[in-house]
Amino acid sequence: GEETVATADSLRHLLPRRDFGAYKNQFGRIGLIAGSRGFSGAASLCAGGALRGGAGLVHLYVPEEIYPVVATAAPPEVMVAHFKFYAKLAEEPIDAWAIGPGLGQKHAAQVMRFLRDCEKPMVIDADALNLLSRRTEVLKDCRGPRLLTPHPGEMKRLGGDETKQTRAEIARSFTSKFPVTLLFKGSRTIVAEAGRLSYNTTGNPGMATGGMGDILTGVLAALLGQKLSAFDAARVGAWTCGRAAEIARFHGGASEQSLLPEDILRHLGAAVNDLQKVAS
Repeated sequence: GEETVATADSLRHLLPRRDFGAYKNQFGRIGLIAGSRGFSGAASLCAGGALRGGAGLVHLYVPEEIYPVVATAAPPEVMVAHFKFYAKLAEEPIDAWAIGPGLGQKHAAQVMRFLRDCEKPMVIDADALNLLSRRTEVLKDCRGPRLLTPHPGEMKRLGGDETKQTRAEIARSFTSKFPVTLLFKGSRTIVAEAGRLSYNTTGNPGMATGGMGDILTGVLAALLGQKLSAFDAARVGAWTCGRAAEIARFHGGASEQSLLPEDILRHLGAAVNDLQKVAS
């Protein structure tokens, strides 16, 4: 299949500058399903990523028992709601979904149905991936575009073992089996879809800390809501989050050890500016 390397030059056209007369409804209404007891921070980080990724409106849906905590801690721009049944969520007027950060392993059957039947594009991450790994065949029947974002441990549970295959082989094999887009995280993030594969060029080891993936997931949902395809959203999202980590390290004074998800949020704007700069 076709192999490319993601660079600012190759991605720039995917994220055009906004028209002067733009308004929020043009940039997507994003739905995030995240958080559980003890993991409410993941929901807030995911929402922060969606906001910084350019979403017009961000709705965060959390289990009832953590609603008071999340409603207080989430960014003020986010609309937080609690829910009991996934079937009810399917009726919400959302343009793009993300599910999984801090979700826990409950309600497996409901989650599977939601992953399968929702017609809107969806990012599947973290615990949603872990639930999915018990029944990967669901991915053959999904009614909308699906973008999976596993780290190596989650990829192994989904059936790709790095001790036996290269990362590229794992990505190729998985996307030949299932009609999904794969963002396979690691020291060289790979984005793959049937027949094509892209290597990301940004980032640093400071990103190896909890919460980084929650932000990426929010950013990806925002990009899907801005009408990028799953493949393009994955390439742009991986590039900008990695670039934000580099900027934080070199211009924000963070060491690799001290780099935190909030540093990525703080520098995402600069990273997008880097992407949009026209080469002189």
